[in-house]
Amino acid sequence: MTDDPFTTGEPEDAASRPDQPPADRSGHPLAPEQENPSLEQPRWRWSDRLGRLNRPSSAPPPAGAETGTPSGALPAEAVPTPAAEGIPRDIPEGQLAPEQADTTGTDGHVNHPVWPAHPTPTAPPLPDGAEGGSLDHSPPPAASANGSGSQEIPPPNDPPPPLPPAALGTRVQTVAAYGIGYQAEAQHFYGGDFVRQQPVHPDDLAACGENRFVEPRDTDAWEHAQALVRDRGVVVLCAPPGTGRRTAGLRLLANMGSPALPLTIVDLEPEWSKPDAKILPAAASHGYLLDLSDMQLEPGPRFGQGLINHGSDGKKNGCYLVVLTTPDAWHGVWAEQTRLITVKHSSPNAKPLARQELFQLRAEQRATWLDQETYKEIWLSNPPAQEARRLARIVYEAKENDSSIIDEFRGWSTHINSLLTPAKQGQPGEPELVSTRATVWAGALLHGGRKQSVLHAADLLLEKLEFTRKPLNVLADATSSHRLKAATLTPHGDRAFHAQDKHDLAPAILRNLWEEFPTQRNLLRSWAVSVVAHQAIPDDDARLAVDALLELSRELHDNSIIDSIAKEVSERRMSLAVKALTKAALDPVLGKYVRERLYRWMLGKPSPAMVDLVTQICGGELADRQPSIAMTRLARAAVHAPYPSRPMVDTFRRLAQINPTEVTKALETWLTEEPAKKHGLVAFLSLAASDEGTQFLLSTTDTPEGRGRFVRAWQQLLQADESQSAADDQLDMWGTKAENQELPSELLIDLMSEVYEPKIHRSGLQRFFARDTDFQDSFWGAVYRQVIIRTHEREKASGE
Repeated sequence: MTDDPFTTGEPEDAASRPDQPPADRSGHPLAPEQENPSLEQPRWRWSDRLGRLNRPSSAPPPAGAETGTPSGALPAEAVPTPAAEGIPRDIPEGQLAPEQADTTGTDGHVNHPVWPAHPTPTAPPLPDGAEGGSLDHSPPPAASANGSGSQEIPPPNDPPPPLPPAALGTRVQTVAAYGIGYQAEAQHFYGGDFVRQQPVHPDDLAACGENRFVEPRDTDAWEHAQALVRDRGVVVLCAPPGTGRRTAGLRLLANMGSPALPLTIVDLEPEWSKPDAKILPAAASHGYLLDLSDMQLEPGPRFGQGLINHGSDGKKNGCYLVVLTTPDAWHGVWAEQTRLITVKHSSPNAKPLARQELFQLRAEQRATWLDQETYKEIWLSNPPAQEARRLARIVYEAKENDSSIIDEFRGWSTHINSLLTPAKQGQPGEPELVSTRATVWAGALLHGGRKQSVLHAADLLLEKLEFTRKPLNVLADATSSHRLKAATLTPHGDRAFHAQDKHDLAPAILRNLWEEFPTQRNLLRSWAVSVVAHQAIPDDDARLAVDALLELSRELHDNSIIDSIAKEVSERRMSLAVKALTKAALDPVLGKYVRERLYRWMLGKPSPAMVDLVTQICGGELADRQPSIAMTRLARAAVHAPYPSRPMVDTFRRLAQINPTEVTKALETWLTEEPAKKHGLVAFLSLAASDEGTQFLLSTTDTPEGRGRFVRAWQQLLQADESQSAADDQLDMWGTKAENQELPSELLIDLMSEVYEPKIHRSGLQRFFARDTDFQDSFWGAVYRQVIIRTHEREKASGE
């Protein structure tokens, strides 16, 4: 990728383009003295004229323009590391003062903050599944009949009341240590791979506040981590997911701020061809959190030393870096280089963390339940942070203080064991053990689905296991109703459910399946995704299954489920795959991985279905919430799209409607390249193929630069063998619409005459002679006359 988020620079583009004679920007042959390759044409940047496009010079800047001053005492521009010098960066709008900018959360929603002079209590919990010490805004349970300490729990539809300021610390966003959230999403980098800076959600910052954060149980390691950040500017926290690494990392960064100069804390999402510490941002008074747990590409041997250098250089400007990783991912030469800055992170003790979560939810009465003898074994096992938070959620949502809380926390293991080993096994008329288990698992995957779908899913698993299901075997087996009964599935009309008095039993069964049979995960994953993709499963049941799989991926950090959904479901149920992966791309837990995969899937030679999948995702809700991320991945997909591509047309039509500014930025970058690469030309032709896109393209010709890009794009499309036919067809449609007064004919005649004026392109008009008997009176006849006039005036001017 080159230049900025919109420029992909695919090398295979150039090979497919025929050689072209030297020409100026309009296609006219150059004079000999002009053919000097050392004279490089100036490169236009979209930001040079964005403020002038389609508005008078006196107009105020549009909403979201990159204006204003940094928050607090932050410098006006980012201070790059020595290695990053020479790479210009625009000032991200996230450095605006809080009253000047919106806050985009990790869930994609835009909040509009008003930060008063006095502390404002904000204590929203982390999304369920994220690391750290907080909970979802889950609906509180209704008060139980016997009370059981639940009298003070709020009614079901009301969120927990806000904590008083004293309970949250005395500073903004409950980060008593001095840190504020980065608030921008639009950034533009030039010069190769880049690292996107994402906002840290206020919920995440709130979780590391003075009265919420619970320190890791290994206090020596925690003190060492703090010393490394302070003295060396960088630390690597190494631990499995679910141990609270993220919350601890944010706490380390927040601690490095001061009341006079709080750190602006930023999440980093690299988009690089290979990990490279030299391109990590290093702005003064910034704290960066870099999660490398799912590195898809192995770093070079100097990557570890690069992180160390980044820390030592950045510390001089008050810039700090925390890297998150796992023991499985952090090995190799680069990991050995970071040995002195790597800390083995540990979870906080489970009981105080669970208690803190209940206090945060204003469930103080229920916090006393944790002292009872029934919880003793849990505290002795000291589960990791994610499990402690899950226990707190279960306690908070429980109807009463009984054994079901412990049973649910333990994954309903006793009940699930009884389901998988029924007492009547082997008796006449009873289904075989493997058949019963398959039905139990299918019922969990399709909890609440049609009985027929559950049985069909069970049979699909038996087929995967090569368990014979020929007609003779099916008829000799137990009846359908008996199979459901043996699996303890309760019918409600034509639907089947696992026991509904056991909260979250179905997800627990799937977790149990994945955890108890780890060597069979590939087979199980293939089976579950095949159920989603199978045409015999109705759409609404397939949605149940894909939602269950996304939840399983979130809880077990099994990212392979995401890849399987993309590759298998997109081939048969494209719309379902698009909805599922759009939801995952915006998920606080799964989002970073999915967004990275959307980028990686388009490298190499993806299948047409994968190209269409990424295209449609980038034209949907992702474009609304993360427009530059969507546009970057759309550029990658366009490299592999045909001329024309209906998904590309639909996507660019929608983008031109919902975010014309972002499309303008992209086209200005893509079509300024000489010659424009395929992704830019695909985008241009896709826009031309819709009415909304056509109006958008014509609006860009108001400036000389925009007109030049418009003309050159059509000239390249008409000259390349791959795109010529599609370009001809689209221009035919434009001509017809112009004759019918559906498009501005005078403007189009003027533009198209410039497209066809150069001799190397003029021959393209010959196809209209033979086809149109009234050519002289047609739209293209008018274009031809204008071409002759332009040529005559040009020759006359050159002769003078």
